[in-house]
Amino acid sequence: MRRWGLLLVLLLAPLAARAQRPGRIVVRPPVDTGRARGDTTRKDTAVVKWSSPDSVMERLSKTKGYTVTRYEGQIVTFDALSKAIQIAAEGARKAAVQRGDQTVVTDSTIRYVDRHVTVTSRDSAGRYTIVPGGGQAPIAGRTTATYDLAERSGRINQAQFVVDNGGQKWYVTPDAMKVEVGDTTKKIPGRIYGVGGSLTSCDDSIPDYHFEVSEVKRTANTLVARPAVLYIGDVPVMWLPFMFQDIRNGRRSGMLTPRFGVSDIVRNSPTYRRDIENIGYYWALNPYMDAQLWMDWRSPTGGSSTGDPGFTRFNGEWRYAWRNRFLQGQIAAAYTNQRDGQTNLALSWAHSQDFSRNSRLTANLNYVTSTSLQRQNTFNPYAAMATISSSLNYSQKLGPAQLSIGGTRKQYPGRDQVDQTLPTLSLTTSPISAGSWLVWTPSFSYTASQTLHIDQPGLFSQRYFTNTTGALDSAAVKRSNYTSSMSFDTPIQIFGFDLKNSFRINDQQNIFPQQYVIYPNPNDTSVKETRVFASTYRTDVDWTPSFALPPFLHGMFNLTPSVSFQNVDPSAFWVRTERTGGQFVHQSKRPVFGVSAAPTVYGLIDGFGPFTRLRHTISPTVSWSYAPSATVSDEFLTAIGRTRVGYLGSLPQNALTFGLNQNLEAKFRPKRDSTGNEADTPQPPIQLLSLNLTPLSYDFERARATHRAISGLTTESFGYSISSGLLPGFSVNVGYSLFQGSTLSDTAVFKPYRNSVSANLNISQQQNPFAFILRMLGVPQDTTPPAPPTPGQPGPSPSDAYARQLASQPVAGSGSRNALYLPPVSRSWQAQFSFNSARTRPPVGGTVINSDPAHICAPFKLPTSPSYNPAAYDLCLQQQSTTPTLDQPISNTTAGGPVYINPPTASLGSNISFPLTEKWSASWQTTYDFERHEFASHIVSLQRDLHDWMATFAFTQSPNGNFAFNFFIALKAEPDLKFTYNRGTYRGVPLP
Repeated sequence: MRRWGLLLVLLLAPLAARAQRPGRIVVRPPVDTGRARGDTTRKDTAVVKWSSPDSVMERLSKTKGYTVTRYEGQIVTFDALSKAIQIAAEGARKAAVQRGDQTVVTDSTIRYVDRHVTVTSRDSAGRYTIVPGGGQAPIAGRTTATYDLAERSGRINQAQFVVDNGGQKWYVTPDAMKVEVGDTTKKIPGRIYGVGGSLTSCDDSIPDYHFEVSEVKRTANTLVARPAVLYIGDVPVMWLPFMFQDIRNGRRSGMLTPRFGVSDIVRNSPTYRRDIENIGYYWALNPYMDAQLWMDWRSPTGGSSTGDPGFTRFNGEWRYAWRNRFLQGQIAAAYTNQRDGQTNLALSWAHSQDFSRNSRLTANLNYVTSTSLQRQNTFNPYAAMATISSSLNYSQKLGPAQLSIGGTRKQYPGRDQVDQTLPTLSLTTSPISAGSWLVWTPSFSYTASQTLHIDQPGLFSQRYFTNTTGALDSAAVKRSNYTSSMSFDTPIQIFGFDLKNSFRINDQQNIFPQQYVIYPNPNDTSVKETRVFASTYRTDVDWTPSFALPPFLHGMFNLTPSVSFQNVDPSAFWVRTERTGGQFVHQSKRPVFGVSAAPTVYGLIDGFGPFTRLRHTISPTVSWSYAPSATVSDEFLTAIGRTRVGYLGSLPQNALTFGLNQNLEAKFRPKRDSTGNEADTPQPPIQLLSLNLTPLSYDFERARATHRAISGLTTESFGYSISSGLLPGFSVNVGYSLFQGSTLSDTAVFKPYRNSVSANLNISQQQNPFAFILRMLGVPQDTTPPAPPTPGQPGPSPSDAYARQLASQPVAGSGSRNALYLPPVSRSWQAQFSFNSARTRPPVGGTVINSDPAHICAPFKLPTSPSYNPAAYDLCLQQQSTTPTLDQPISNTTAGGPVYINPPTASLGSNISFPLTEKWSASWQTTYDFERHEFASHIVSLQRDLHDWMATFAFTQSPNGNFAFNFFIALKAEPDLKFTYNRGTYRGVPLP
């Protein structure tokens, strides 16, 4: 039974139609051995060089109504009785016969009788070539052959012909065959019938593998052989009843290639789940579009299972491409029906169209009805975490302006929440100048976003009511959020003076109840009350003018003075909230005078060792600003949820801001050749250390008013980043929260708290610390580094890169199949590491909502709790990991709202690939969670290059509990001729 299961896997793949793979017959042209060795002129591809005809022969060959036959050789013998001509080759001069466009050439003997050609070799090493003409490719063979030039057919021994199938060449060598070449001018198809022989795609003189066949047939459209025995070297390893190849050019309708492994045919245990995919049909509708329908099936062994009930999925896809209209795209759908009754409909549409050189429409739309099933039924770790994203954008160039309209939509795996931004409108222009003295660069943007089905319960997650029976009942509160923003910037430069006007309108509405502490009198915090608003909203309208003089002392201090009118409070100028009864209230503006300097200081240090000189660069940024005192009304403070007690926003400002960037570079000593002269190409300098600090602001007036020096520090967060060329691709970013509380209040406490750490390290065979040490010692190195990252930006982690790649994939169609997910493996070793840590400062006072899964599920873990149940605790943790009840908080419209505490995270992601041997290569991607002390995902693969075959071993584990082991070996020339073994576990339900 196991043998027949293996046979069926290898049988069905070649039987599938090769609809998407074009093919044609070609034969390598014989090489003219008479051409001088080393001749660099154009190659002569003719099978024979004919002697130049004399005037009589040339005139006879042009006689109309006759077919010209000519022959040539070293020795020509004519038999008058049989009217046969025997032509013998000698040395480099071949024997040849040509009739019309047909030619027969050999290095042995040709017997020509009344258009019948018989080729006889004097020994087994004799070779001949038959060029049938009529557009047919040559046929090469040895020993003997009989060919009819009139019928274009014959019997040939030990010949070889080549079939080109989708860029892969198959070499077919029958022991004996009959050729019916046909005539393309008369539309007579050609055929080749062979007996015995072999078939292979290996072009070595002794092939590494081949198929021994009993019969073979090649038509204009197909190549069929039966039966076939696969030999690896001289060892038979597999038997097939027949092989089939469609060798036609272009796209054709036909059956799709089913995808399943040996274990799906021959189960190795009674509880094994079978997986069969891609059972369907492909239609080539016309040159501009095609379609396909297929079915995927997973068996529910032993009946339905809670963890893995099995499913049936029906898929459809329609693709179109009108190149002359610059339009292409595809529409796909997938319907999944699980045995437990759950269903999921996934839709995808990708479209791209250029209306003109200046207008373009792109769409990438994805939608699923059940995000839980979409996530549960994937083995791909990154697909399990990726969002289901949709985007739509139209761009149009209008003279100097660029118009862009679009929108985005996101669904989250395992969650009901939907985030969408629709529409987004932006209008930008290139600088519009009325002369060298006037430059105007206006811009406009509008954005509307919605968050629907928010899965944060908050304080009021349930609505209680009396049902029809009179009993108390409850229902979940539907929560949503709407935000819109509009901005208009109109910067004008007049004679080098910059005049900027910025207009902003923001509107936010939360459609769910929220609780706030209200102070009726902003001057007295002892009187307060708690109110619950059914919905909250906030509208901000702001206008900010500024004026900057041209910089002076350019190249030394780069001084730039400026004047602007800013709000006294960092909030908007006009504000409307639920606390103002829908009425706008405004604050005051005050002038702010400032000057900034950005000098650059260089310091040169004598070199040492391999360095001839060191350069220390200090780039400080210093700015000073002053603003007089101003007042803010009580109504405005009430609108934004603040009190006047301890409020510092009205104080005058006398602030100094300081930032610092440092770089330490080294220049290598020039290399010298054997004569002692310096090399022509100098080595580029290397960056030993780069340190960037977040700017800090200090307000002297605030420190004086509060009588605390530390209160003058108005920067609430601080961070620094470090990178070095000694460790290529290395960078560290650390962020701190400096104060507990808002710096606008005199109760803020200076208490630095580290809230984020991120580090990246990318090393490879060419870029690593050891290569740098060898470079300093003067050892030649391969200096072909990968493309450098964007300056000032940390390199992306491997997990982020693959997550972005999978997030852009469709949720339906051929691009969404759960195929073996393997990253490319390079021939040189490389490793990428990314560490990320984030935590939230513990709040003091107020309403705190903890979204840590361990905190939410704690009642099931505590032995003293009435809900104590260890099994339920593990199930709750798994549910919170795949379908979290709480997530990122929705921003409050005013101060004093509940504070959401997210659990701390710390993870290390790695992507390592390296060659084990010349033919073996390995790759390992993983993410380790330091908080849970476990690995979140794995992608491990081993690949073996078997010359004509490729073998792959892979293991994947997803955060949703799915893992799979795959073994795959396929013929490079025919990937559908494969052996696969799949073993998987769905959602923590082991499959023995």
